[in-house]
Amino acid sequence: MSRQDYMNTSVQEPPLDYSFRSIHVIQGQPTEHSTPLTMATGWVLTTFFNLSVLYLHGNSIQRLGEVNKLAVLPRLRSLTLHGNPIEEEKGYSPSLPHRQYVLCTLPRITTFDFSGVTKADRATAEVWKRMNIKPKKIRIKQNAL
Repeated sequence: MSRQDYMNTSVQEPPLDYSFRSIHVIQGQPTEHSTPLTMATGWVLTTFFNLSVLYLHGNSIQRLGEVNKLAVLPRLRSLTLHGNPIEEEKGYSPSLPHRQYVLCTLPRITTFDFSGVTKADRATAEVWKRMNIKPKKIRIKQNAL
């Protein structure tokens, strides 16, 4: 079954509860450098395309950027991250700017850390994104011209 066929099925995955599992990183697609150990400890979460609820609270996730890897999950609607070392990052709180980063990165999320996402949250996240996330510049190769 192709990825597209799999994503188009109407089967909804049950909640995936990886809370309190000592997860350090969210493993994306396996690469040539992936080992069975890193795949087992990092969990290959990004292959569960029908996943809608993911609990990652109470782990060892240290970088907020790990959230970026979850953007490939088209049906993800609920996520928990509280209780991870990312709470020690400067400015972390369930509201700003951590929440705004997650909502910008995962715009389909409707519940974050067991709290509903409101229209006001989305508006604040959009303003935060414009103020804090620089758009990626497209580099044109000199030889291509």
